[in-house]
Amino acid sequence: MTEEGTVNSQIVDSVSSVVTLATGQSASQSFGMLDAVMLETLGMAMHNAVHRQQSSSMINSAAVTAACAKILATPIGTAPPPAKKPDPPQVHALDGPSSPPPVAVEMDKAMASGKDAISALKEIGAEADSQAAAAAATSEQVKTDLETLAAEAGGTDSAPQPTDPSNGGGATPPPPPPPPSSGPLR
Repeated sequence: MTEEGTVNSQIVDSVSSVVTLATGQSASQSFGMLDAVMLETLGMAMHNAVHRQQSSSMINSAAVTAACAKILATPIGTAPPPAKKPDPPQVHALDGPSSPPPVAVEMDKAMASGKDAISALKEIGAEADSQAAAAAATSEQVKTDLETLAAEAGGTDSAPQPTDPSNGGGATPPPPPPPPSSGPLR
């Protein structure tokens, strides 16, 4: 039974069972270790959060206490002294009423003002008349030019104009000419 190249079967069985046992338990052991580490980490995080909150609460309380202490330490002063009353204003006597101008002088002023206004209106009227005459001359020139153009185009000026009843029986204006064509855009 003791050959030099062979191993006892009981030893082989015990070694293989130990290896199988270690292999089967390794997953659960690693997850157990991971859970323990995570619990420790979460516990420390919660401890730090509580400690931070308590510290900020103490700082806030200390700041409020210091502000209240400064408010209470402020001395209550007395009322400021009354302001100096200003000197009363100086009153100067006014000149007495002047005598009203005579009625004749007022009438002369009014007449002169009226004459100035009438002469200004006459100038404006004369200017408007000259502008109206210029407009009438321009209108006659335009009418003559249009008749000349109509005659050159072969149209007759003797055709009766159609009347428009909504325009009080006046002649209806001719339709507008078509817009000039500019050709294709490039």
